[in-house]
Parts: sequence; structure tokens; C-alpha cells
Amino acid sequence: MPENINITQTNNLLPFIRYFDSKGIEWKSAARLHNIPEDIDAQPNWVPTHQVMAFLMAMMRESKKRIGIEVGRLITLEQISPELHQTLSNCHDLGDALHKLIEIMPTLNSHVMVWVENIQGQWFLCHRGAYHPSTIGFDQAEWFRSFALLSMCRMFTGEAWQPQQVWMSSAEHLSSRLPATFDNTEFLFEKDYGAIAINLPSSFVPIDRQTLTTDWLDKVEQLIATYAVLPWFNIDWFVKLIGTSSRSLQRHLHMRRTSFRKLRDQARCRSAKVLLTQGQLTPFETAWQCGYNDLSNFNRAFKAWTGQTPAQYRNEYLATPH
Repeated sequence: MPENINITQTNNLLPFIRYFDSKGIEWKSAARLHNIPEDIDAQPNWVPTHQVMAFLMAMMRESKKRIGIEVGRLITLEQISPELHQTLSNCHDLGDALHKLIEIMPTLNSHVMVWVENIQGQWFLCHRGAYHPSTIGFDQAEWFRSFALLSMCRMFTGEAWQPQQVWMSSAEHLSSRLPATFDNTEFLFEKDYGAIAINLPSSFVPIDRQTLTTDWLDKVEQLIATYAVLPWFNIDWFVKLIGTSSRSLQRHLHMRRTSFRKLRDQARCRSAKVLLTQGQLTPFETAWQCGYNDLSNFNRAFKAWTGQTPAQYRNEYLATPH
């Protein structure tokens, strides 16, 4: 996968393109306007995620259809990613599939995080994109992502399965007239992240312990790098993910001459530097994508990491020939 922090593989657009073609909806003009390749069926590529979201929003306005829902409810995981579908088909149950999904998700995209969390006794398959809910096209992308994860769950729960509860980050007024297939599902909107209620044993551990038995520090660093940009990311949240205690984790990290805070800050700093050099985001959007809801807190943290303000770092980068 290319070294770009927010990119999407054009394969993810294929279900939309096929939907547009089946309905006789012209889409190539909008694709050209938003720099989306027209030959994605023949040649998959990587494109900036904000371009994909802007394209979907333009198509929603043009077609007067809620394409995130209309396309999402028709798709299967195999249509989106035959490779991922094949990998998960070899899993023996939903828990095993979730372990595999969490393991390989960072290699599939650079802007969506998935994790499994027990919230007040109920397990949830959680997901969060890099972009703020106010971003153009966010709600369409979130609906599509939610349906894709539902499709994955139904590989093991059966096609008729409905979750008892679904969380969405987008606003409720954007989601009127839900499909009848969700008559028995409670939807909660304007949450901090998307989530689907799932049934798992109480003893379930979100990260497969076997993946931590070799190259322990490398695996922990990879996990921290993946989730450090969540605003609520802290050691108490992280140890639940990997099934250990904060004391045990700190002891193992200390033995390796590092700490949880150091690894978290290094991960956030790396993300911030990449975002600042892309130049497409506002200061608030950059802060938000690095795990900070408050811009001033992000500015202080970045200066502590680098000795420069974010603006100084960006200006220095822009002034240097590349």
C-alpha cells in the first residue's frame, strides 16, 4: 500500500459504478471532476479518500438517491474484496473472523479502523473513518462501510441476521426511511464511532493472543500505531484490546526500554507529520485525525514532540525542494 495516510483502493467504488450503470445513471463526468479513474474495473488503483467521498456526494446529489444505503444493502463482502472474503471463509466462527479482520485491516486501507469492544456487557464490532462527520460524503461512506461489515458478520450468523443495535456517527436526519430489513434494529446516531452489536463469548479477547507470541514489541507497536489516533486511546482501553493488565504491559515495555506513552506519542507524531505535508486539510481536520478534538491541545502536543508548531513544520516542508 502506498505511503499516504488517507487513501482508498478504487475496488471499493466498483459496487457503486455497477449500481450507476444498472440504473442508467451517468457517472463519468463526476469521476473526471473528482479525479477518479474511469477504468477501475480493469485496473485497480489507490486514490485520496477525500476525492472518493466528494465523488459519492456529487453522485448522490445528481441521482437524488441515498447511494450509501441503496448500494450498501445490495453488496456482499465478496463483491468488495474477493481476497478478504476468501480469507475469512477459512475462519471457523465470527470470533476467528474478527481476529483475522483486525490483523489484516491496516493492509487493506489507510483510513478506517476496526476493533471489537465490550460496552456495558454487550460486544460491538466498532469502526471509525479518518474523516470528521462534517466532511462532505461522510454519511454515504459510513453507511456503505456499515453494510460491508454486516455482510461479513452474516457469513457466520446467517443472511437473515439483524443486529439488535447499530451506532452511526452521522446525523439522524441524513438517514430517514431505513430499509425494512432493519425493522428490529435500534439505530443510535451522532455517536463517536460506528458500531454493530454482535454476540460473542464473555471470554473473547479482541486481539488473537497467538499473534503476540512472537515479535511481541513489534506487534504491540503496530497495534498502537493503528489505534493511537483515537481520541480516547489510553492504556486502559488498549490493554482490554490485547487481553492483559496495564501493569503487565508497562512492565514488558519497560524491559524493552520504552513506554506506552512514548509509543503512542511517536505514532501520533508520525501521523501528524504526514498529514501536515499533504496540505489538503485544515488545522482542525489535521488535529482531529491525530486524535485531538481541541486544536490548541494538538498544537501544544506537536510542539512538545518536535520543537515546532504545526504551522512552522508545514511551512518548513513547503519551503524545502522535494
